[in-house]
Amino acid sequence: MMAQAAPLLLLLPLLLMGSQGQVLRKKYQEGQTLRVSCDYNPQRDEKRWKTWCKVREDGKACDRLITRTSALTWQRWDSRISLEDDTYSGNFSITLSKLRVNDSGIYWCGIYDPVSDTTVVLRTISLEVSPVIQVLYGLIVTKGLIFTALVVLLGRCSSGQVFCWAGRSHSKLSEDQKDRK
Repeated sequence: MMAQAAPLLLLLPLLLMGSQGQVLRKKYQEGQTLRVSCDYNPQRDEKRWKTWCKVREDGKACDRLITRTSALTWQRWDSRISLEDDTYSGNFSITLSKLRVNDSGIYWCGIYDPVSDTTVVLRTISLEVSPVIQVLYGLIVTKGLIFTALVVLLGRCSSGQVFCWAGRSHSKLSEDQKDRK
């Protein structure tokens, strides 16, 4: 009986996730800025702790990066992260600037309960940060192709196969000189 229940127990965290089950996928390049907003019930959660955390690889725990109430803010030392709470509309927004590749991962924004040390997840964000090198690589390849095309054209020009500079190749110019003589 227990062996049959085991697969169902694995699904339990997904059922408890609520809107967290809808993963928001974000792709950025290094150096860019991530902005995420999370909605909550302002009547119920106005004075509660809002949090932004990075899920550990085991998927069971989340390391809080910033947590805030209307009066206090607790933050790990990372000045790139900010959390703004609009208690009137029931929305808080997280900003993570100057993204790095190692910022990639799964994040939760939610309501944190310090008594039970639990988080009610409002939203799950899957962040993928790519190195800027990929963009530079594309530019380098493009420049390389243009350079190769120019070398090929100049090679043809010097062999008289293509009209060059002023509409004449070197060999054509020498034939014109012969005609004048």
